[in-house]
Amino acid sequence: MGLGPFSGGASDSLTDGPVAIGVPLTRIVPRQLVDSPEVIIRGAARSAAAERLRRLRALLEHDENGPARVIVVTSAAPREGKSLIALNLALTFAVDRKSDVLLLDADLRRPAVDRWLTPAPQLGLAEVLAEKAPVDHALLRIKDSTLQVLPAGRPPQDPVALLSSPVFSALMGTLRERYRQIIVDTPPIVPFTDADVVGRSADGVLLVVREGQTPRSACAQAAAAVTSTRILGAVLNDTVWNLADRERHYGRYYDHYYGAGKRR
Repeated sequence: MGLGPFSGGASDSLTDGPVAIGVPLTRIVPRQLVDSPEVIIRGAARSAAAERLRRLRALLEHDENGPARVIVVTSAAPREGKSLIALNLALTFAVDRKSDVLLLDADLRRPAVDRWLTPAPQLGLAEVLAEKAPVDHALLRIKDSTLQVLPAGRPPQDPVALLSSPVFSALMGTLRERYRQIIVDTPPIVPFTDADVVGRSADGVLLVVREGQTPRSACAQAAAAVTSTRILGAVLNDTVWNLADRERHYGRYYDHYYGAGKRR
């Protein structure tokens, strides 16, 4: 099925750069994350938002039903911020350098993870599932991190057919053996079935809800659409406090706390 390190019949046009002594350069030359304020864990690690992500990680690691090692991240509709939550959550897990963490972009319809990577990837999950490239030619290492990324690749004509194939199930089994934590970005679950299909190979689903944008009816539809695995919880994104100065209060608290530490 082309899942081994050097198996499959990938042509030179599909490899992500040249191969050195049988090893794809994706395993040698790491990618970098773009310098963006959206990458909170890198650019604002001591912010209140970053602290909430760390709390989310702790909740997921100490779930009463056991830690979820493979987490699907989805939303009711587009523009809820699911991909951004998936990236930052993966980076939060990857802070522990003893753990290998994978961010898997399974949104084969409108991939978003690519825009935070430089240089941009040329291969991804779609090529692996179509057996046009082995998985090791598509996996990317992130510089100065234990995080690795399997990008989506070129959008196929029938994403659900690829995600529901035996090749995908076998791939997820292989990835479970390699990584302690896998965060999977997927399309919105109300208009598309992709997230629920991927959920068959996952331990749970996180629903991303955008405050002031996601209707309650859409939240209910999204929850009802999850049939293949358990719902781990919901993440309220882009929160606007009723009291205008509440967020600024916590921001000042963090600045004062860490600033005091530096003065000691």
